[in-house]
Amino acid sequence: MTSFVAVAALAATAFASPLNLPTLVARQDFGSCRNQSCLVATVAGSTGSHVYPYAPVYPVNDQNSGDCCIIRYFPAVKNALYGERPGLQAYCAANGGDAPLDANPPGIDSVTITSGQSPTQPPPSYKKRELEIEEREVEATVSKVNAAGCKPNILIYAKGTLEPGDLGITVGPQLASGLDSTKWQVTGVQYDNSFDNDYCLGLPGGINVRAALANATSVCPQSRIALSGYSQGALVVRNALARAPLAQVKKVVNVVTFGDPMVGAPIGQYTHNGGPLHVFCMNGDGVCNGQLDVGLAHLSYFLDVSQGVAILQSTQAN
Repeated sequence: MTSFVAVAALAATAFASPLNLPTLVARQDFGSCRNQSCLVATVAGSTGSHVYPYAPVYPVNDQNSGDCCIIRYFPAVKNALYGERPGLQAYCAANGGDAPLDANPPGIDSVTITSGQSPTQPPPSYKKRELEIEEREVEATVSKVNAAGCKPNILIYAKGTLEPGDLGITVGPQLASGLDSTKWQVTGVQYDNSFDNDYCLGLPGGINVRAALANATSVCPQSRIALSGYSQGALVVRNALARAPLAQVKKVVNVVTFGDPMVGAPIGQYTHNGGPLHVFCMNGDGVCNGQLDVGLAHLSYFLDVSQGVAILQSTQAN
């Protein structure tokens, strides 16, 4: 959720004069929501909740374009959201329409909007309903690797907003270099990491990560798979897991995110099937409260990479 220019300038300053950095306390947050972080996760369909706790603006400073995009990637919310936001349907019709670009998360056919109500957990039949859902093929967006060259572990990584390259510059390259290259294959997923898709809560990019997961489980069925993402990339990873076929989700042994706007929220079927989730959020990072408020803390996750590597290594196959 940062511009490349801003990241580059601040990162250069940080590395050139490390003693001038403010005191930042890194922490892993496994279950505590901040402000609207869990609400944003619910709005994206990432938690598996059937209750969409409506507010006029999600996230803060969002506009009609963001809601229209969410409707396209989470069709179950369309009618209810149109009823709550006068003028939105006309806006969507005039700006790309509302034809679905993706399916709803497993087990969600409709959503009830309840103003001011906290997100609810999925009903008891959640797992059973997941198993009844037909797995859909997702068009691959990454090249298949030679099956004979599969490594014991695969990391699928999603960079942050406007970051360049496959792995970005803030977390990805350091994370990859910290892992043993004889044991790990690191795949950086390309996606539209624009500011617009921040306000779409990373839903478009989730399709690409889902494709990478489908590819990895198909080509390297014996490999252990971990997912990681920074900033918008954290949204992308969460949305991918929330919508991927359950058989593929069960292949994922670890998820590590940095500067995660949905900190504290579960990831639908992944969390409900016992998947471990590790979230790094700096004290003072406004992005971690779902508000997309970028400051120096949000650009400082290179300080947490060594801990992230250790977490990934804790579930690796040797």
